Amino acid sequence: MKKLVLSILLSSVMALGVFNAYAMHDGGKAHDGMLKEADTNNDGKISLDEFKAQHEKHMQEMFKTLDTNSDGFIDEAERKAGHEKMREKMKEHKESCKKKMDDTSAPAK
Repeated sequence: MKKLVLSILLSSVMALGVFNAYAMHDGGKAHDGMLKEADTNNDGKISLDEFKAQHEKHMQEMFKTLDTNSDGFIDEAERKAGHEKMREKMKEHKESCKKKMDDTSAPAK
């Protein structure tokens, strides 16, 4: 059980890293959208309660994504499949960024 919880937490941290990379890649638009969504009282600030609620929502969505058979548990096969899916998304994102960098640094013809 401890390994499962640690795996979920590690996956969450990795997902947040991917999100942060994406947020910075798109000029911060995704990050701004997340801040606006978390600021439920629209005061321009995120309170601890708002932060916790946003984090809880994210964790529930992530759990649903990993729990592919919807039994309320993430077994080893689901964890491995989720990890592999995340690795593939990261690989695709890196390739996309590399292609964009190559396209922008190529001399004009």
